[in-house]
Amino acid sequence: MTQRAISPLLSPQERTTMKKIGYTLTASLFILLLAACNMPRSASTPTEQSSRIKTSVAETVAAEVRESTPATEELPATSSQTPDTGLEDTPQPSDTPIPNTATPSETPIPCNLGKFIDDVTIPDGTKFGPGDVFTKTWSLKNVGSCTWTSGYDIVFYSGDAMGAPSTVQITTGTVSPGQTVEVSVNLTAPDTAGTYRGNWQLRDPSDNIFGIENSTSGYFWVEIKVVVPTDTPEP
Repeated sequence: MTQRAISPLLSPQERTTMKKIGYTLTASLFILLLAACNMPRSASTPTEQSSRIKTSVAETVAAEVRESTPATEELPATSSQTPDTGLEDTPQPSDTPIPNTATPSETPIPCNLGKFIDDVTIPDGTKFGPGDVFTKTWSLKNVGSCTWTSGYDIVFYSGDAMGAPSTVQITTGTVSPGQTVEVSVNLTAPDTAGTYRGNWQLRDPSDNIFGIENSTSGYFWVEIKVVVPTDTPEP
């Protein structure tokens, strides 16, 4: 029996393996043929002998293949763990609205409140002679939330009255919040030289006194200086 040609495409290890298988097949067939010749002819039919020979050869070849074939290296199981990206989980925004607990800090505007705007006449320190008569006028603004009516007036508070009445009506009409009004009072300078000042405030129809928001004392005033002339000596 001749050995079959080994394919040049096989690796050296595979070629060696195939050679061993060929040698084994040749030896096995030779041994089987000798055994078949020595066996009694009545033991089996030619068909049964042929079948046993084929089976024996097949088992021998399978054993040689198992011995010569290198064991396949087992691969490690693939890990299903999620890779760590080094990023922390970002919390998802909540649909629940955040209640606004802030409380307004705005102070309510009082009903009655005035503001001094200007000295329309007689600025502070104006000089007068003894007994001079003059009219003092203030510009005042209603910065409260209530309208000033004819029942509102100014009242003398303290200091030097300089002949003024105790109260003076602010207006015969109305002064709405945010509006400005001019209030006048007639005065007389004292007879003695010196500096004189009279303080005034505001009053509502219910006789409630209220002041001026931009004055630390709460009132507005008139201030003059009385100067006594000196006699000029005759030449």
